[in-house]
Amino acid sequence: MKKVLVTGANGFLGSWVTRALVAEGHDVYALVRAKSDLSELEGVNCKYIHGDVTDIHSLLEAVKGMDTVFHLAGVIAYKKSQRAQMEKVNVEGTANVIAVCREHHVRRLVYLSSVVAIGAGYTQDQILNEESSYNIADLDLGYFQTKHQAEILVREACKKNEIDAVILNPSTIYGRGDAKKGSRKMQIKVAQGRLKFYTSGGVNVVAAEDVVAGILSAWKKGRTGERYILAGENILIKDLFAMIAQEAGVKPPQHQLPGQLLHTVGAIGDLMEKMGFKGPLSRENAYTATMYHWFDSGKAQRELDFKPRPAREAIHNSVQWMKDHGLVRK
Repeated sequence: MKKVLVTGANGFLGSWVTRALVAEGHDVYALVRAKSDLSELEGVNCKYIHGDVTDIHSLLEAVKGMDTVFHLAGVIAYKKSQRAQMEKVNVEGTANVIAVCREHHVRRLVYLSSVVAIGAGYTQDQILNEESSYNIADLDLGYFQTKHQAEILVREACKKNEIDAVILNPSTIYGRGDAKKGSRKMQIKVAQGRLKFYTSGGVNVVAAEDVVAGILSAWKKGRTGERYILAGENILIKDLFAMIAQEAGVKPPQHQLPGQLLHTVGAIGDLMEKMGFKGPLSRENAYTATMYHWFDSGKAQRELDFKPRPAREAIHNSVQWMKDHGLVRK
């Protein structure tokens, strides 16, 4: 039994990881802010420590005596106005976690990065892996950049032998409860039969259960300083929406939005936001929706015994949860 701390424990993936660690019999501590919504952790037998990754003093106290820190706390956002918050939480927060793990000689840091830290493809033949060079720096997309920068900090600390860490890069996670995420409004609309359009890009779908299994396996046998992509099936956004609609028993979106139109609307959205109004979407949304986020998880399959299930199964679980909670008609 290990004494472990989970940052971001009350988030979607954090709660899945916390549950799994408790189920394995570990002494699990959840780092949460004083006014955090803890509904995701209802019924989970973990202990709470109040703190914040942006407050190094609270972290110093929280990490004391821990065998392992699972660092999942982060901010996902696609607006320029949220860039400073992402810099503070995703980059500075990770730097704080590294410093405290070094200070307390924590045996292992398990860092949850994202496939966005690796990059994205502009065409369908670009399938990225752990060795792919970060190819979208010129776009300066806030979420992608801050996760990329944070991951560099972890890798550099490992190279200097300051900490022992392993890095996980999950793709788009589907499963029970994912509809609660702010980034899933579009998918809920699809499941309700209310979305008429789809975009030209592609996405990689991975099941929550498989990501959790990959995280626990990486903790136990992942190589120090290595990144592992936890990804499932590469599919077009058109096909993703069709799967969601089919599982929900509604008509899928029929019309593809032209990429150029999407980018124009995104630019207008950024301008509106600058003027203090709420835009329909941002430039970052437009790029994210039209790129191909396709990845190869071969390394994790070889080294971590990672076995991703088909996208359909993960999407079925996601939509079934929506049905069970009244978001979609049964």
